[in-house]
Amino acid sequence: MTGSSFMRLLGPVADIGGDGWNDDPVERMRRSRRAALTIAAAAASVAALEAVALAAMAPLKTVVPYTIVVDRQSGYVETVRGLQPGPLPQDQALTQSALVQYVIARETFDATDLRENYRKVTLWSDGEARRQYRDSLDKANPASPLKLYPPQTVVSTTIKSVSLLGPGSALVRFDTLRHDAGAQGGERRDWTAVVGFRFTGAPMRMEDRFLDPLGFQVLSYRRDAETIAPTPVRFDGPLGAPTP
Repeated sequence: MTGSSFMRLLGPVADIGGDGWNDDPVERMRRSRRAALTIAAAAASVAALEAVALAAMAPLKTVVPYTIVVDRQSGYVETVRGLQPGPLPQDQALTQSALVQYVIARETFDATDLRENYRKVTLWSDGEARRQYRDSLDKANPASPLKLYPPQTVVSTTIKSVSLLGPGSALVRFDTLRHDAGAQGGERRDWTAVVGFRFTGAPMRMEDRFLDPLGFQVLSYRRDAETIAPTPVRFDGPLGAPTP
């Protein structure tokens, strides 16, 4: 039997040396599975990178609440920021405390502690601020509270806000409340004071250091009224608590 006759008896035979294996269903399934796994891994990597990017950008999109407060007496508008977690920075807290103490001591008039306040303000002041304060209490000055007020009159001071304008400068908003002895009413005035200050390490006596341990000194002090006329108030008791 010749070769050609034998091939005719076998019939058509698949070519195993060419692309015949490429048409195998099992092999196609394996290729599809590998491709799917590759695509899934790439998608997971992209998702992970997006998550990292969003986490890094989160602090940039933090919403900070602001509250606008309007003073009913003067119309002064003030922006109040929401409190942030954590303590107030030490230097800022000390500066605000010194400013509050200074303004209260300087603006309060009470015969019982006038000498103590005078010593504190003169110690905590320097230059023009000290000279102006001493002149304001000079008995020869017709605008001196020693001339304007009877000895039993008390002028108390309440701080409303302290804003640091920059290094060595601050804006303090406060009001004063005058109460004459035996009176059922008094008057309240609203003020702002621009205070220039510094901290100095200059030597001082031990008793002065006890009163001013940080060396806080006010160099300039300018007070301006927020309202033209004082606001009348009524007192609800013998202690002089004002009625809202």
